[in-house]
Amino acid sequence: MTSRSTPARPAAIPPPKAPSARAPWPRQRSLWPWLLAGGAVLAAAAFAAAGLMVIILLAVNARIPDGTQVLGVDVGGKTRAQAEEMLAAAGPVVALTDGERSFPQPLASLGIRLDAERTAKADDLAPAFSIDFGAAQNALVTLSETVNVPATADAAGRALDIPVVLARLQENASGELADLALDLPMIETERLSPAEAVLASYDGPISTHVVESGEELGLIAKRYNVSVEDLVALNEITDANLIYPGQSLSIPAPGEYEPTAAEAPPAPLATGRSLLVSISNQRLYAYENGVLVHSHLVSTGLPATPTLLGDYNVYVKHQATDMSGPGYYLPGVPWTMYYYQGYAIHGTYWHANFGRPMSHGCVNLPPDEARWFYDFASVGTLVRVIA
Repeated sequence: MTSRSTPARPAAIPPPKAPSARAPWPRQRSLWPWLLAGGAVLAAAAFAAAGLMVIILLAVNARIPDGTQVLGVDVGGKTRAQAEEMLAAAGPVVALTDGERSFPQPLASLGIRLDAERTAKADDLAPAFSIDFGAAQNALVTLSETVNVPATADAAGRALDIPVVLARLQENASGELADLALDLPMIETERLSPAEAVLASYDGPISTHVVESGEELGLIAKRYNVSVEDLVALNEITDANLIYPGQSLSIPAPGEYEPTAAEAPPAPLATGRSLLVSISNQRLYAYENGVLVHSHLVSTGLPATPTLLGDYNVYVKHQATDMSGPGYYLPGVPWTMYYYQGYAIHGTYWHANFGRPMSHGCVNLPPDEARWFYDFASVGTLVRVIA
């Protein structure tokens, strides 16, 4: 039997699926709540800012309590803005004190400026300052010349401690100056030695004198118009009677004393040249046309051989001449001008005690000074001798 094959069935085709339902679009949220919230925040911020401005304006325009003063400026009843203007225009003066002593100084002169803006804005109106410390230092140095108390040989001195003042101002200027009074710190300085005391009392140049044979300290003092006490102190001399030739002395004077016209006796003549010898001053003066032109110490006659008073005239001149008299002989006396009999003005090489009577009646001068007067006067020049 013939077999037949049965054809295979085709695979079943699944039926088409029904279309699935599409997912819905997300629902769009509203922006209005956010906009409303932002607007609220902005409104609140604007309101707060406006409120702050109002507060600031109220604070600025608020009146300062009556009776309020800042550095002596009455700002009571004023606004802060008005107070600032008043403080900017003020010129505060601070009292620098040392015990009972007071030295008022404008703050500006000390390099200190009141900061009016910062002061007016401070809740308690506490003064605020700005300081130029370089200017402050210079001002204090200048002020110290008045404030300092010089030391003497008998008492210690006191000096302004400038670094301490500057340090206090740098650390707390507002606290130091709030009451416009500043206590000055002072340093005590040691007493002066006798020599230092002499120099402190004299501010001119110092001269040097080399002691010559026969000189005495009193006559040296007279020659320079200084006191023996000052010479003793300055040169630390233990015995005023013990000085020696060649000793170098410091003299508190610019040079040998020259009297002023007001200190000199009246001129013998209004015109021409004239000489005047003062016995009491032991000094010879030269005048020209009534004006004093030179002077120097002399030695006039001893009591037993006085220099005669009166008016005389030079009648002869010698560059050098021998002189003799009872008990003396002097060869080669330099620069001699005879004005009456044996009385003369001349140089003297045998003693150095000028300023004290030493002669037999003549007028003695150091040789170099005798030459000056010799050259100044001529034969016929008036010589007046007064007591």
